[in-house]
Order: sequence, then C-alpha cells, then structure tokens
Amino acid sequence: MIIAWSDMVRPTRHILALGGMLALIGLWPAVAQISTKGTSGIGPFTQVQVDSGRVAYNAACSGCHGVNLQNGTHRTSLIGRSFLAGWGDRTTWEYYRYVSYRMPDRAPNSLAPETYAAIIAYILAANGAQPGSETLTSQSSVRIDTIADGVVRAPVLMGNSQPQ
Repeated sequence: MIIAWSDMVRPTRHILALGGMLALIGLWPAVAQISTKGTSGIGPFTQVQVDSGRVAYNAACSGCHGVNLQNGTHRTSLIGRSFLAGWGDRTTWEYYRYVSYRMPDRAPNSLAPETYAAIIAYILAANGAQPGSETLTSQSSVRIDTIADGVVRAPVLMGNSQPQ
C-alpha cells in the first residue's frame, strides 16, 4: 500500500491546528486571572461612606444583587474574582458612571450622588480596599485593581466598622 504525501500532511495540519487551539484555551484563564493575594490598598473613600453605603446598598441594590453582594435573583456578583475580572482594570470613575447611569434597574440615576459614592465605597471595601481619609466622589478616579484584591471581607459585609 502506497500512501501519498498529501494524505500524510492533511492530518498533521489538523493536529497542529487543534494543538494550537488547545494551547490558546489553556493559556486564556492564566491571562484573564487577577491576583487576589495581598494587593489591597487604601481606597479613595472613608469608613463613614462604607457604613452608609452598606445601608443604602441593602435598601436599593440587594433585591437584585443579593444581600451579601452575590446570589441575587437575576444579577451578577459584585464581590470576589468575578467582580475584579470585570472591573479591575477600570477606574472608580468608570464604575461610578456605570452604576449611576444604570442602577437601580428600573430607576437609573435616581439616587443622590453621595449615595452612589457610598454604595461603591461599600462594594470596594467588601472586595478588600481599605478606607482612607479621602471622600469618594463622582470625579474620583483610581484603578480598581490597585486598591481592591478581590478577597471577600466578611466583616465588612456583616457591618463591622473596619475591614480585616
């Protein structure tokens, strides 16, 4: 039996193409992952904002996003790796704009600017950012993954005054 060269090349191309695709798929999660080990920093918000943000979040946001920033009825998680994967490379200004222009779901831009800032401060603190002396405003602009590490701070969620 004689095998033509073209018959041998064709399967090799398919194997190489499949190998290349598998390599890309295998590398994709490594590229998309964000470090969650000890990178939290001081955020551009105060502890007072975190505390008032918790109350405002529970009143205006928890119905869709869940009491502990996750497991809501029909919305995405606002805590941990999934939050940082979506928002880590963006700024607090971008996040403020998104939240204030789109939330609450049936009444966008209906909360006071200070309320939106407090809710965002609470979300950032729950994701590891530490409160500081600056007040978060609609103009604050800090890259989120430079202050939050995605490690869930349960004490913040439960209402303790300082994240740990």
